[in-house]
Order: sequence, then structure tokens, then C-alpha cells
Amino acid sequence: MKKLLIALLILAGIGYALSRVQWSEVLGLTTVTDSVEKQLGDMFWEQYAAGAVLSTDPSKVDSIEAIIRAMCVANDIDPAKIKLHVVEAPEVNAFALPDHHMVVNTGLLNFSRHLEEVAGVLGHEIAHMELSHVMKKLGKEIGLTVIMMIVGGDAGAEIIKRAIGTLSSSAYDRSLEKDADLKAVDYMHKANMNPKMLSSFLARLAEESQTQEALQWLSSHPDTQERVRYIDEKIRKLDP
Repeated sequence: MKKLLIALLILAGIGYALSRVQWSEVLGLTTVTDSVEKQLGDMFWEQYAAGAVLSTDPSKVDSIEAIIRAMCVANDIDPAKIKLHVVEAPEVNAFALPDHHMVVNTGLLNFSRHLEEVAGVLGHEIAHMELSHVMKKLGKEIGLTVIMMIVGGDAGAEIIKRAIGTLSSSAYDRSLEKDADLKAVDYMHKANMNPKMLSSFLARLAEESQTQEALQWLSSHPDTQERVRYIDEKIRKLDP
């Protein structure tokens, strides 16, 4: 009887331990459904918008929309699925949130010398969305458990803010950044835009990185010299 009791206790302990394991993460099941991503995108944008000032300047909004439309159409991407938000902010920054929400600061337009420089940055962010980098990064940085807590309403505002900060101000894995850069070159080339504008933008941003405004996008996209090198190498291999 005593041995049976001990065995039952051991089994109960094992069962409890197994119940505490995050099997979805252990087994690599870090993908989420489209509906979950949509919920995340809406929640993240609602949280971010609460502290943002949206641009009402049609010349700024229209120019960014035109770039996105031209690039998407040329690359068989539905432009309607990209939810553009142009924010009045001096920092040179653009970033993607779940469910194809794209946030673009007016500081990016003000810093750029040519709209094709803006196109290079937008192409990079579209690539992050199209290659599912946004959810991959979110899953790695905060974990599937926290993602489901957010969707289920069990996470506080501070956790959501930290998750947004992960996407807006910290770098993706180096391999994902490179994939997005090279895909942006393809996007621009197919849209008859000059992809050299992306590498020249990066180089100039690095030169002026002593300003706080210029630091924003650069700090979340490090290793500028290496990026310029492989972008230019990719450009040289493009069909004339």
C-alpha cells in the first residue's frame, strides 16, 4: 500500500511538472493564426495611437501611399492589406506591427533627399511583413505564452507597450534584416525604382547618426557598413 501511494505521488508530481511545460514553445509551435495576428495588430496599434499624433498633411500621406501602391502592384502584393499610419514625429523611423500595420514617422520624409530613399525603407518594412518576420520576432522576444496572454486580455498595458517597443526600436536577427534588405532591392528594381537609394540612405544616416533623430532607425538596424556592402553587391547582380 505504501509503495502504491508513493508511486501515485510520483505520477502526480510528474503530471504537474508536465502541465507546467510550455509545449508549444518546446516543440517549436510558435506560429499563430491569422485571427490572432489581426487581434494583436489592432491592439498594438490602438495602444501606440493613444500616444501618437497622426499626420493630416495630405502631401506626406499621399506620397507614402503612392510609393507603397507602386511597389506592391509591381511585386504582386495586395496594397490594400497594408494599414498605413503616418505619425508626426521627428525621429527617422518606420516599423511594422502585426497584421500589416505600418507606422511611418514624418521625420523619415524630412530626412530623405529623394522619395526613392523613402521607398527603400518602406520596401524593407514591407519585406518584414511579407516574410512573416514580425511574428517571428515577436515570438522569439516575448514568447507565444505572452502573445496569447495579450490576445486573451490577461496582459497589462505595460506588457503591450514593451512588445510594441520590441518591434519599433530593436533589431531583428541579422539574417532577417539581410533578407529584408535584399527583398527590398528586388521590390524597388521591379517597380523601376533605383535600389541604390537604399544603400546611400543608410550610409548618410550613419554619417549623421550623432543626431538623436537620425539614431532611431539606425539603432534598430545595426551593422550599416556590412548592409551597404551586400546591398550594393546585390544591385550589381541585377539584370540591367
